[in-house]
Amino acid sequence: MKIHSKPARCIVGAVETLMCLFLAGVLVFAAGPKLAAPAVFALAVRQYGILPDALVNLVAIYLPWLEMSCAAAMLLIPRARRVTLALVAGLLLLFAVAMASTLVRGIPIPCGCFGGADLGDSLGWTNVLRNLALATVALGAILLRQARVGKAGFLHLTKVRSPDLFS
Repeated sequence: MKIHSKPARCIVGAVETLMCLFLAGVLVFAAGPKLAAPAVFALAVRQYGILPDALVNLVAIYLPWLEMSCAAAMLLIPRARRVTLALVAGLLLLFAVAMASTLVRGIPIPCGCFGGADLGDSLGWTNVLRNLALATVALGAILLRQARVGKAGFLHLTKVRSPDLFS
């Protein structure tokens, strides 16, 4: 579906941009403490009991940089916005699954979502719902972008012409 009215395209574009600004802010806010104290974040990752010990430090070091990179790409590289939003949605859904798994297994740990800043907050279903809501915002921004630019196919995988993948 393509929006044909210029004022409607402008409004949809503004809403999409606001959604991206919001998500980028959340990602930067989450990545900052992780970058400042990677050892504390590594402990939070380890407490989930999902990753083998060999991967814990790699995730603790590189995940915050991925979050920062996604925030920057969403705001600074409009042609990569759709792919970046899909990556962010995937990360948020992965985080929600990891949290739900930990809750179902009955492991009482802090969330670790904001590095060490939330160590006093116990992981709960509200954390899972927050990540699902944020993933919904990312997916909604993808749909708005798709409607605004009028490209067919989710993530443009139906027409693989190199420059169009990032529009």
